[in-house]
Amino acid sequence: MKADRIRMQILELLSQAEAYEGRLAYHQLGWAEWDAARNDAPPDWLIEGDDALVKPFESLAERLYLSTIRLLETEALPVYLRQFLARFGEPFNTNQAATVYDIDVLGNGEPYIVFLAQLREFLAPLDVANRSSHYLRFTGIKYLERVLNNTASIIQKSGENPTSETGVYQVVRNVLEAFFPSAISPKSNFLKTAQEYKPDILIPELSTAIEYKYAKDEAKLKATIAQISDDVKGYSGDVDYDLFYAVFYVTSDFWGKEKFDLIWKEKGFPENWRGIYVVGN
Repeated sequence: MKADRIRMQILELLSQAEAYEGRLAYHQLGWAEWDAARNDAPPDWLIEGDDALVKPFESLAERLYLSTIRLLETEALPVYLRQFLARFGEPFNTNQAATVYDIDVLGNGEPYIVFLAQLREFLAPLDVANRSSHYLRFTGIKYLERVLNNTASIIQKSGENPTSETGVYQVVRNVLEAFFPSAISPKSNFLKTAQEYKPDILIPELSTAIEYKYAKDEAKLKATIAQISDDVKGYSGDVDYDLFYAVFYVTSDFWGKEKFDLIWKEKGFPENWRGIYVVGN
């Protein structure tokens, strides 16, 4: 059904937006703390964070807004649509959606983005997060991303001291195989005339492929990002995989997360490619 496809689109957009939420909320908290002091020029990391966090979130917020309108129109819910427009504005203010935050004083005390909290509340009666196979994939991807982002912690607890990409991804794969059985003996058809592309980790049940890169200096990090950019075209031709992760494991924090995100964005990777920056312990 058309409405189900729109729901899946909203779920995917929510997943992408929530990947920014924590960092974006703390970024806005940083602006608020600087604004309260106002004793010097804003630091570069705040200015750069606007490009790395605020702008991509604004784009996601706009798409979430339009997709929700489309869902309400498809489901012929004019009263609910009017309520949606009244709550989120017409026209929609993307900058406000990306910059207004609050503190969860009754929960974990962490800052959060108000727009996402309100949108999740609004979408709840629309059965967006139903228990379909698509939603199970959605939740699986959220868990996968948590594992990938915690690569350094997983390796530290394993007692291993990897010095190569293979050493890194083998430790993580052992963890993922315990939760995603299809990752134990996966197959792919990323075949090209000149070579066969083999991702480091494949999770068929999530239609996801993962490539790990290891860098012990800044020059190597730059080279590995360029290599992934070249490999993107190679990872095609297999309809069983449509989501790709590139995990960059660095031995020191050469760039910082915000600079990495900015450079990743500048490379113009397709939307189904996600870059993760991990600093080894």
